[in-house]
Amino acid sequence: MIITDKDLGEIRLVQNRRAKKIIVRYRNGIFLLTHPTSVNLLYIKSVIEEIKPRLLRLIENKPQKLLLAPDSDFKTFSFKLELVENFVNNNFCIKLKDGILSILYPLYIKFDDNETQKVLKEQIERVFHYESNRLFPGKVKVLAKKYKFEYNRVKINKSRGRWGSCSSKKDINLSYYLMLLPEYLIDFVILHELCHTKEMNHGNNFWLLLDEVTNGKAKELTKELNAFKTNW
Repeated sequence: MIITDKDLGEIRLVQNRRAKKIIVRYRNGIFLLTHPTSVNLLYIKSVIEEIKPRLLRLIENKPQKLLLAPDSDFKTFSFKLELVENFVNNNFCIKLKDGILSILYPLYIKFDDNETQKVLKEQIERVFHYESNRLFPGKVKVLAKKYKFEYNRVKINKSRGRWGSCSSKKDINLSYYLMLLPEYLIDFVILHELCHTKEMNHGNNFWLLLDEVTNGKAKELTKELNAFKTNW
C-alpha cells in the first residue's frame, strides 16, 4: 500500500508480522515504512506526523544527483575521469590508460541534458564492470591467502542493494559499484564476505572473526561503510 504525504511524497507501507514497532527508511526517493500487523492506518499517520521533522531531514541530506562534466572531480580507487572534446567525429569514445579514464564527447553537447548524463554513466559503468573483474578476484585471492580462508569463486554483479554476499557454496559475490568506495572499504567488504565462508550468520562468532582480520575494527568499519553515501 502506498500513501502520499504533502510534505514527504510517497510512503510505501509494508506489514511485517515480526515487527514490534514502526521503522521508516528513505530509499531511491521514496519512504519505506515497515509496521506491525496490529496497528491501523490512523495510528501510522499519527506516527508519521510526529516524526516528520526527522524524515524531512533525510530528504535534505540526500546526496545531489551526480552531474558529469569536464570540470567534475570524479574518481574511483583505480581510475580518474577525464572528459575531452572529440574533434575527430561526433561520437562518444572511451580509453582507459595509466589510471585515467578518458571519455571523448561530441562537440556542443549539453551536460545538463538527461540523455548526455545517461550516456556518460553507461560508459563509466562499462569500465566499472571491466575494472572490478580485473581487480577484485585478485584482491579476494590475496586476502584469503593472508587470513587462511577458503572460497570457491568470485562473481561480479551490478547490485545496488548489497556491496557483497557469500553463498553456501562459498562463492563470493561482489557488486561493481564497490568501485565507488575507497580501497580500504573495498577490502573490508571482501573480508566481511570471506568471514561468511566460516560463519554464515552475523552471530557473535562472526564478529569475533571479523575483528581478528580487521585489527579489532569490525564495528567501526561497518559503521563507516553503512554511512558511506554515493550520489551515483
